[in-house]
Amino acid sequence: MSVEEFINYCKEYGIVLDSNQADQLLGFMDEVRLMNDQINLTAITEEIPFIDKHLVDSLLCDLDSLPAGAQILDIGTGGGFPGVPLAIKYPELEFFLLDSTAKKLKAVEEITTHLGLTNVHFLAGRAEEYAQESVHREKYQGVTSRGVAGYPLLLELCMPFLKNGGCFYSWKGKKYKEEIKESQNALKILNGEISDIKKHLLLKSDEVHVIIQCRKSGTIPEKYPRNYGTIKKRPL
Repeated sequence: MSVEEFINYCKEYGIVLDSNQADQLLGFMDEVRLMNDQINLTAITEEIPFIDKHLVDSLLCDLDSLPAGAQILDIGTGGGFPGVPLAIKYPELEFFLLDSTAKKLKAVEEITTHLGLTNVHFLAGRAEEYAQESVHREKYQGVTSRGVAGYPLLLELCMPFLKNGGCFYSWKGKKYKEEIKESQNALKILNGEISDIKKHLLLKSDEVHVIIQCRKSGTIPEKYPRNYGTIKKRPL
């Protein structure tokens, strides 16, 4: 797909890109697909599915209201999604990509360096451990995660990183209403409130994806997040 074709393709989803951003995004796709021969960054390697399920899906997160210099933490970034596409779309924001697999992070770091991105930073380790460190707890204006874990689990892992008034953006599938219903206790304990739900269709099909926006409106007890085993065994 050419740069112009990609720009027009994104417009169909309401995503506005300039030619430089489009070129960087396509370059990121090419680099990830190439690197994928050495390390498994994604199971999606065909061009159109990659564009739709990785690039477009990431870019649909609306961070327009955040001020320049705002810091965003992407938890469980894997192959760099949604962190890197959003960093390209929002060069005025600072993105911190966290993943427990250092080898994947190193590969993504090599790619972003090659692309000349200067607003992407990397954190190797576990979210529940970083969340207890004062340099990270309640320090971010936004947190993103496309993780496949249940929403109550994600809320406990992600909300402690947010400043008061900050938002957690979570990508979910067609069962999102059930997950939100199961998360009422977690939302209460973690002082979270669902402020927006953005729905879209992947590959212009009936495959529903939503981005749930949860705003933090209070301090979270220091005991959260608990260790991952406990969170998984006994979600809030």
